[in-house]
Amino acid sequence: MPWNPSLPMLALLVLLISGTVKLLTVALGWLAWRTRAAERLRVYRREWAQGQLRSEAWAAAGVVLTDAVLITGLRYYTGPLLAPFRLSTALGTYAWMFVGFEVWFYVTHRLLHLPRFYRFHAQHHVAQVTEPLTALSFSVVERLVLTGGGLGLHFAALHLMPGTQVGILAYMVTNYALNALGHGNTEWLPRRFVTSWVGRVFFTPTFHAMHHARYQGHYGLFTVVLDRWLGTAFEDYPRVHARARDAEGLTRMGERLPGALAPAPVPVASAVPGVSGTR
Repeated sequence: MPWNPSLPMLALLVLLISGTVKLLTVALGWLAWRTRAAERLRVYRREWAQGQLRSEAWAAAGVVLTDAVLITGLRYYTGPLLAPFRLSTALGTYAWMFVGFEVWFYVTHRLLHLPRFYRFHAQHHVAQVTEPLTALSFSVVERLVLTGGGLGLHFAALHLMPGTQVGILAYMVTNYALNALGHGNTEWLPRRFVTSWVGRVFFTPTFHAMHHARYQGHYGLFTVVLDRWLGTAFEDYPRVHARARDAEGLTRMGERLPGALAPAPVPVASAVPGVSGTR
């Protein structure tokens, strides 16, 4: 029998902690979303769908409960498999979960966009224009697939390599926080980020906002690597990102931007010693 001294107490504790972290990240996302800076940096300058917030709030309640069940099950069955805390083991656990969730999410997310499965994903696309609460807007079936599958991969990995509870918790908090950021429809990252080596790996809020606006493409979770490798990245992503940073967010959901991305102004030193200038 799996070891656990008090399953009901564990379930209650997980519900309280997991639910609090989710609601806190969404609340902080809303506070940031309502600032003047955020208003200036919108990716899509459109209104939400009628009834969107109500629908997402009901879905969020289901997500909080579903995640609590899944995380409780993981902790209950992995108790004897978890290693004592060591920083290297915690970092390894975190890295494995990050990569595992990225691959699992891309594959299942792309499958959920097929006509035969889309009904399970439709709740998430109630939002064409996203806001922080969209981070918790999933059907129970989809949440079981996405989160349950990702945690299942980690459970299997624990039979092959050591893992720590700290690493698991750190990844789950990262997951919730980045989801709230990614659904904020607000581009906080500078123009140069997208074309940097970091931006060729990790996503931006613009990246996911474009997925909601166009439905097909940009299936990745927190990275852009698989979309780039498998041909599902939008060619005008850097230009849409630049428009948001320039306070010129798009107003049409299906709008595609032609042409090359113009370089941002870069400060340069003047040829005259002691005098600076820009071009």
